[in-house]
Amino acid sequence: MKTKLTVMLLTVTGLVILAGQVSSAVPGDKYVNPDYRGGSSFNFVSAGPNVARCGAFPQNIELNFTGGGIDKEGGYNTAVFSACTNTTTNLVFDLKATDTYVQTGDQVFIEGDPFVLAPSLAICAAANAHGVPFRVAGGTGGHAGATGHGRFNITSNLTPCNGQTPPSQVWFDGVIKIPQ
Repeated sequence: MKTKLTVMLLTVTGLVILAGQVSSAVPGDKYVNPDYRGGSSFNFVSAGPNVARCGAFPQNIELNFTGGGIDKEGGYNTAVFSACTNTTTNLVFDLKATDTYVQTGDQVFIEGDPFVLAPSLAICAAANAHGVPFRVAGGTGGHAGATGHGRFNITSNLTPCNGQTPPSQVWFDGVIKIPQ
């Protein structure tokens, strides 16, 4: 009796372990990185009208940037992003970024909520007042179908104020999920 009970318990335990392994391989399961964070430096590339995307010019313009950084999802990456800005209110909107991981070539697409970049003319810098929500809106390669969310912060020099052109900085933290 004791032997039959032991064999039955071992069989049940084995089936539970096997079921756990099979269910973890079921399509639709997700890899989740709850510690998706990092930072980048970026440089201004161009500005100009894009009425279809940003609205009436000259009040609204499109800004384009490139840069690179590191995050805890794919490591070193290059970044290209653009946004619209209202030159009267300093509202930044329709921010879209593409991070490309150098090691794999995978891309992650990011979309940011509108925010105001508040200038401080006394120190020739601008920054957002609090973390800006963002969404992970897909990707390519191993990051195809990625989703997630978080908050980012930006600091930037005001070149017209002091004539300097150092890179701007962004840092973020959030969660990224990838269908497996």
